[in-house]
Amino acid sequence: MIVHNAYDYFSAIIIEMIPGKFDIVYFPNFILCVEQSCNMASVLPLGICGLVMYIAVKSIYRLYFHPLSKIPGPKLAAITSGYESYFNVIKMFIWEMERLHEIYGPIIRITPFEVHINDSSYYDEIYASSKRRREKAAELVARFDLEGSGFSSVSPEDHRKRRSQVEKHFSKQAVSNIDLDAGFAGLTSDVIHKYAYGFNSGNLDHDDFNTSVRDGIIGLFKFSHVLFFFPVLQTIMNVLPLWLLQKLDPFVHALVSQKLDLLRRTEEFLQSKSTSSKTRPVMEIMCGPSMPEDMRSTVRLNNEGFAMVIGGTETTARSMVIAAFHILKNESIKAKLREELWTVMPTPESRPTWRKLEQLPYLSAVVWETLRVSTGIASRSARVAPKEALVYKNHTIPAGTRVSETNYFVLTDPEIFPDPHTFDPDRWLRAAAKGEHLDRYMVNFSKGSRICVGMNLAYAELFLVLAAFVRRFDMELFETSEKDIAFARDFGTPYPDEGNARVRAMVTKVIDV
Repeated sequence: MIVHNAYDYFSAIIIEMIPGKFDIVYFPNFILCVEQSCNMASVLPLGICGLVMYIAVKSIYRLYFHPLSKIPGPKLAAITSGYESYFNVIKMFIWEMERLHEIYGPIIRITPFEVHINDSSYYDEIYASSKRRREKAAELVARFDLEGSGFSSVSPEDHRKRRSQVEKHFSKQAVSNIDLDAGFAGLTSDVIHKYAYGFNSGNLDHDDFNTSVRDGIIGLFKFSHVLFFFPVLQTIMNVLPLWLLQKLDPFVHALVSQKLDLLRRTEEFLQSKSTSSKTRPVMEIMCGPSMPEDMRSTVRLNNEGFAMVIGGTETTARSMVIAAFHILKNESIKAKLREELWTVMPTPESRPTWRKLEQLPYLSAVVWETLRVSTGIASRSARVAPKEALVYKNHTIPAGTRVSETNYFVLTDPEIFPDPHTFDPDRWLRAAAKGEHLDRYMVNFSKGSRICVGMNLAYAELFLVLAAFVRRFDMELFETSEKDIAFARDFGTPYPDEGNARVRAMVTKVIDV
């Protein structure tokens, strides 16, 4: 029966792979004869032969008969997802995609089931608005164990339903020898915890800005490629006791402990009957009785809140770090920025609003350029048009295919941003003077119906923090160079070649006039 089972299994797969049906009349009888006449020692070679035949047929189908077979790209990538797995886990797939685009052109097949496009003008076609149905690729959402959150919603209906409960709380109206990376991460973490849960996580009160949770988030990002290809590891991590996690990885332990603390707070919000204050934290409102009952699952709400904390901590902090580096490195940028800030911050105690600060042309240009060079999310996020065949130039991409672009390639497109690796805020002023709208290519927060819900909060933090940073302090870079912030590794967000993005500075003067 072993041989029969193997035959049934391989036949079912092969028949499923190849369009149309066909009959194999004599093969089952042949297998029966072989089984009756052979001893168990012959089963293994037959099994190996069957496996080789299966792999060969599957490879031929994917190379020559699959709907994506006409899309250019390396043959190994068309045959197996192991190609992507190797580069993501061992090397860096983003740089391999860049190399492949140079060889094959703007459209390439990067896995048996996914197409990647490197064309800034086509970005809106993939990440389209809600008028054109786009689903998030289901394979990409499991790596962070945030089931039920807006981030992990595959269908537009689920995403729209979950996002609507969060989006209003992040609208523009609602958001009215120092390690700068640790300090900024401590600040953004305190802000998002206060905004989402109503308590101050107290990171800025620690001498080291309590980096353990942030290091846990970075550890999760770095491990995400492994989790993508081996999702069972996430399940194992979820059932491990905290004392064992502490021994295996103290940073992951800190992150899991934080998630459990947020779970406790979520449960308290769900049990609360308060409906009074308009300034209640986002999660308390989302746990309230006005939320539809099917949206009040404890697990779903905890994952939604945890996604806010992860998304609101590291990416915004990294943007601040990169802005600080370039401002401190370039005296003319700092001087021009400080001169402009004097107009709205005549004293160190001045507290201009975010709306007032975003009216400043040069500060706005610095913020835009910061977002451009910091990239935001580095990893691609594929979309699926389930009922629409997309057309790119002379290539037709079948409905249901995963299609993606990469933010970094758009934000460093030399046709749009000349000399793209230079931090140049003036490019935004020059473009504005010519009536050009470079902001249409700012894809840090994605685009379409799934644009980042926390975008306005991130903008507010950048404007307010950079204004205070430049107006109140004179600093000098300390043991820091370009390589400490250069994008070399893709772990969801960009990281340098070694360690984490780290900028150290010495405070030389506190400006009190």
